Amino acid sequence: MRVIIINNMFNENLNPEVFTRGVADIITKEGLKKLLQDKRQLRVKHGIDATSPYLHIGHAANLWKLRALQEAGHKAVIILGDFTTHIGDPTGRLKSRPQLGEEQIERNVSSIKTQIEGILLNKPAVCEVRRNSEWLGEMSVKDFLQVLSLVTHARLIERDMFQERINKGEEVLISELIYPVLQGYDSVAVKSDLTIIGSDQIFNEHLGRFFQEKFKQSPQVIVALELLPGLDGKKKMSKSEQNFIGLLDSPKDKFGKAMKVLDDLIISYMRSYTDISLEKIADLQKKLEQGLNPKEAKLFLAEQLVARYHGKKIAKKEKDGFESVFSKKELPEDMETRDLAGENHQILDLLIKLKLAPSRSEAKRLVLQRAVEVGGKTITDPTKSVKLKPSLIVKVGKRRFVKIGRIKN
Repeated sequence: MRVIIINNMFNENLNPEVFTRGVADIITKEGLKKLLQDKRQLRVKHGIDATSPYLHIGHAANLWKLRALQEAGHKAVIILGDFTTHIGDPTGRLKSRPQLGEEQIERNVSSIKTQIEGILLNKPAVCEVRRNSEWLGEMSVKDFLQVLSLVTHARLIERDMFQERINKGEEVLISELIYPVLQGYDSVAVKSDLTIIGSDQIFNEHLGRFFQEKFKQSPQVIVALELLPGLDGKKKMSKSEQNFIGLLDSPKDKFGKAMKVLDDLIISYMRSYTDISLEKIADLQKKLEQGLNPKEAKLFLAEQLVARYHGKKIAKKEKDGFESVFSKKELPEDMETRDLAGENHQILDLLIKLKLAPSRSEAKRLVLQRAVEVGGKTITDPTKSVKLKPSLIVKVGKRRFVKIGRIKN
């Protein structure tokens, strides 16, 4: 990752693309202009729900904006929602979220912090990581009721997701109604000047502005980023939909997943999820319109995406490996070799032992989808027993290979 010297003259290093590239809305543009003219260090907030230990490149789009603002001398204020995760953000949900236990939330928070540190500058002068349990967990009932008294039921229930659930006769929990209140109060607690969010969070952050005014603070400016569909081209990226490219994914998996991006999302993914220059993106868009094979654009997208997180050398290696396997029909040079005990294995057990599937149910799904090959032959029967021998190759999907090494007795 490139080394940045933080400029003490705020905003002189700031690339104006921070507030245009991949941005859906700014509330308000006049407020943003005033903040940047103040020539002071801004407190730039970004909240992360701890319902999952995984972040994906959609989450990271916010973090890269924060990184750019850090490089101009401003402070990134990360709020880990350990308290609000007990409720679960209802945004975009047609059903209530299951509640998580304390231990799972702590594991999720630890994992999220590690992923954040891979992108942000981890210097106290420009980085502050907080948990909202620090203020929400310590708030008295009296103080909480005072905050609640500032907002009406009508304002909270107007959200589309709640109206849809009500019309379907489904429940809306009181805890879900107050989630936006708690998230809004986060802005008061950290004295946020500016918040970087996905556009699905605008309602909650408007409440942040509302509460800040009530508590005699200047209302934060909201910079809302575009929400792109996931790899399936339908719903937004999320672990529950299995349509995401994760920050914890290996370089190989990041590259392979990027190659699955739908053709009409290539340009949008380049603009929001990479640092490819806008000039280059415009040139590729023009070439696609003139008949360039989308696969060529995807190869470039995948390489640049991997390079952003793992460096150019590893990205070039993944590109060469991908082209060898798919274009030249070669086996990967870095194929993993595993020794196993015994010659005969039931196919589902074999996939688990080779770490090609995390469970029997997933292994069965892969077999039924005709995604499993042993020795070049497709396995379609989940009950089949396989006889192993050294150098036998087990393949799952198009890019996952394991070579059998020694057979132990």
